[in-house]
Amino acid sequence: MRWPKVIIGTKFAILLVIGVMCTLVLSVFWQGSTAVVSQFENRYVVMLDPGHGGYDPGAVSSQGIYEKSINLKIAQKVKEMLMPSGIEVFLTREEDLDYVPNGVKGKTTKKQIDLNHRIEMAKEEKADIFVSLHVNATLTGQNSGAETFYHYKSESGKRLAELIQQEMIKINGMNRRIAKPGDFYIIKNTSMPAVIVEVGYLSSAKEQKKLQQTWYQEQLSRAIAKGISNYFELP
Repeated sequence: MRWPKVIIGTKFAILLVIGVMCTLVLSVFWQGSTAVVSQFENRYVVMLDPGHGGYDPGAVSSQGIYEKSINLKIAQKVKEMLMPSGIEVFLTREEDLDYVPNGVKGKTTKKQIDLNHRIEMAKEEKADIFVSLHVNATLTGQNSGAETFYHYKSESGKRLAELIQQEMIKINGMNRRIAKPGDFYIIKNTSMPAVIVEVGYLSSAKEQKKLQQTWYQEQLSRAIAKGISNYFELP
């Protein structure tokens, strides 16, 4: 018994091959797109707060080094390191400024206005966490090392502070402090988990020199970024 022969035209064969190829390309493209969407389906937003700025220099060393300048440099580095992870990062300030209107008098009033503006920025961006960066100082000049504070009523803030501090103490020569509870204004009044990271002491002659060095600022920034990534359980 002979089966009927089916003769496929050349044009039909070419169209068939093109169709199969298009299907394969679309399949690969769709799978790749799905993978990308899946990777960033959770939107994480971080508000980094370079402490002080403008009229308020923060701590000032005997050599005239301003805390506000170090805070900003480290915040910018942390932002740069976090962005490849898909985290959306905002800074409360990108330059040397404050948020106190002209004519406002009184140190406490000016400070509260400035801090409230930063807190409001975090709310507007719907930040998941608020990380305020600072440099410490004492009159004796004997203290050194990083410290991370959380509000004592915030369990999420405590976890964030612990994860950051765990990375900070891995830096060579760093004091092995643990995260500590506090009742500071900015971490008390944020609606999201918030911490204050004191990256070191300007009053320490030895540490002051390191805090001005780019290589050391990068080590501090990397530790902070790693702690934040660990909080969101990101690589």
